[in-house]
Amino acid sequence: MERQTSSTMDFVSNTGITVIDGTRYEGGGGLIRDTLSYATILNKPVRIESIRANRPGTGGLRLEHTVAIDTVSKLAASIVDGNTPASREITFRPHAAPEVHSFRSSFPLQQSLHSMEVTVEGAAAILMVAVLPYVLFSTLGPAATKSFSAREALGDSGIEFTIRAGTLCVKAPSFVYVHQVLLPTFRAIGISEENLQLRDDYEQGWHTDFARVPGRMTMWARPLARPLPAFQLERRGAVVRLRAMIHGPVDILNAFHATVRQEIQGALTLGPGCSPSSSVEVLSEAFASTAPGQYHLLLVAETEGPRAFLGYEQVYPQKEGFPHGLESNTAELHRHLTRVCLRGLYDELAHGNAVDEHTEALLIPYQVLAHGFSSTTAERNKQLVQENEELAVPFSMTIPFLG
Repeated sequence: MERQTSSTMDFVSNTGITVIDGTRYEGGGGLIRDTLSYATILNKPVRIESIRANRPGTGGLRLEHTVAIDTVSKLAASIVDGNTPASREITFRPHAAPEVHSFRSSFPLQQSLHSMEVTVEGAAAILMVAVLPYVLFSTLGPAATKSFSAREALGDSGIEFTIRAGTLCVKAPSFVYVHQVLLPTFRAIGISEENLQLRDDYEQGWHTDFARVPGRMTMWARPLARPLPAFQLERRGAVVRLRAMIHGPVDILNAFHATVRQEIQGALTLGPGCSPSSSVEVLSEAFASTAPGQYHLLLVAETEGPRAFLGYEQVYPQKEGFPHGLESNTAELHRHLTRVCLRGLYDELAHGNAVDEHTEALLIPYQVLAHGFSSTTAERNKQLVQENEELAVPFSMTIPFLG
């Protein structure tokens, strides 16, 4: 076995604090979120060093990271040092508040903690996934033995989170992705509506390269009463349904919607002169964008035998990735954006996995915390699952963004 040095492995300092190298693995916000989830549930103090030091720019904590850390620290009555924008190091001590009642009195909301409202610069879904593991597992791990009782703080009735932030974002899950992909996958691993719900009455909000319009989403969560069973989501079944969730400018929304439907049907065509496949149901919904000139498209594939939900989404415009000048030709823009998403979804399906790469990353804490070996991928998937050739995307133009 190759020997690891202290710079590439976690270690326990002489103060009893577990030290994490913030440049490990993807070295971003996911590492911070997962670290705090484990620290709060296991009731272990932790220090994260060199936070995002391998990222371009100033590195360190971004503003949305500080809000997520502050929210988790309030839920777990924690003491945090270094939680400021651009900070390269934080120390997090869960359940360190001297008394539960003094912790509650620090809330400007209400003492029961039955509800909480948070505003963040960034994606609402990212804050949701940051706090969710602690809420769900708080009464099952060592943290439940502390004088600070998560059951007492959160209550059997659970807690409702209202998050005011972007619900349609660049490089982050959208509200519709959470609703159409993530939550159905949670149901598949045993986290049912008894413990997690997402309210439908959300407000559209944008957090992209060119738009900052706050929105709102609300979730309700209640701690699990028993350990999460082990799960193996190792392969998907055959695609039976394709769903498109469409956002675009109101004056050309119908045209965009029509292009999406046309391109999907084209992707389901076996070849020249053939009729579209009747074995795959196509559903679509279109909504007017609340921000001028902003587009969003989510494509979701639902499979059966086994059942699975995989998605791929993009927003437009973006600073990188899309060819210049698309905005001057709306027909070409609609076709290009749809084909980017079709190819992205096709690539996700080509792996044969039961989850797409984004949900795979979001499920890592649940694999770790489940009662027994759990997995979401298998190396043999390409042999286990024969690809549906009807999903081949017939590109008629070169798209450099896709490679």
